Amino acid sequence: MLEHTIRTHPGCIRKKNEDSYYVSSVGGKSFFAVADGMGGHAAGEVASFLAIETLQENISMHSSSLSFYDPVKIKSFLSQAILQANENILMQQMRKPEQKGMGTTLTVSVFLDDEFLTAHVGDSQVHLFNVSGHYQVTEDHSVVMELLKNKEIDLEDIYDHPRRNILTRSLGTTSPLKIDFYATAIQENDYILLCTDGLTNMLRPNEIQEIIFRSTHLEGAADQLLAKANALGGLDNITFVLIQYKKGES
Repeated sequence: MLEHTIRTHPGCIRKKNEDSYYVSSVGGKSFFAVADGMGGHAAGEVASFLAIETLQENISMHSSSLSFYDPVKIKSFLSQAILQANENILMQQMRKPEQKGMGTTLTVSVFLDDEFLTAHVGDSQVHLFNVSGHYQVTEDHSVVMELLKNKEIDLEDIYDHPRRNILTRSLGTTSPLKIDFYATAIQENDYILLCTDGLTNMLRPNEIQEIIFRSTHLEGAADQLLAKANALGGLDNITFVLIQYKKGES
């Protein structure tokens, strides 16, 4: 069984929230998604909404057949939905030139028995936490990640680097779009976190893990994560889904 809780907040600096999210169980599969819109005056909130809306429409359209989809078909389904979302955002910019320059991240996880499949574009993240430690499932599509991979900066530098918010890949900025996929095994009492960078820019993974494991329930953990991120400055919109996997329960 999956237990989950959701938080979304504009943070302490931004006047509007450009993040969007989606949670649904269809055909015996659980879908979770977060999207972080970008563009400010160019309507980042429109881009993230369109991404989530397109995903939701595709899930609704295939609801009767999703229960029969194996991981290969789920991957193909997610790819088609995300590519369509990308085209919808590009078309919206053609229809409304004042929105030109908007874009969004999109990260979607689908749970299939003892594993989950993640489709990922941008720098929203998926993390797995358990008693053994922490594992970041996704890799950011960002300038600082490229610098880190090229050993031009150290890991700690990514949090304060002046180019940390510049993406190398996002929906609404290019076609065709490349999507990364990750298959991740899960075990009893694993915690999975999908989040926009408003959370991870404020809190390090070890700080997130400490809050999760000292809390007695998901709601308390989520409240503390949001409060701590805002207490540290809340420099961006904050959206996350915190999930706990409890095997064999109903």
